[in-house]
Amino acid sequence: MANDGGGSSFVSGFLLGGIVGAVVGILIAPKSGAETRAELANHSDSLRTRAGDAAENLRENVGPAVEAVRERVGPVVDEMAEKVGPVAERLATQISKASDSLVDRSPTEESETEKS
Repeated sequence: MANDGGGSSFVSGFLLGGIVGAVVGILIAPKSGAETRAELANHSDSLRTRAGDAAENLRENVGPAVEAVRERVGPVVDEMAEKVGPVAERLATQISKASDSLVDRSPTEESETEKS
């Protein structure tokens, strides 16, 4: 899942590119300021509506897929947590005991152990 959100970022980039292209095209066109502003307002309303429709369509199409993945993956994650949890607890206990025994050893005990 290295490209999570790849589809949504493409759609966002596509929409942003369309908006920027439309604005530049309108601003370059030889019209009066009032005409240009009116046309920008009309285009922005149209683009806003289209962007909202695209977002809704994306939600409708992607939402069920995401839910299906959650339904499939959720039980597997829970099962793995149940299996790994006790092992991790035992390992943590063993590490703690080993750490405590190393800390409890006095310097004379260590030197005597090293001599043997």
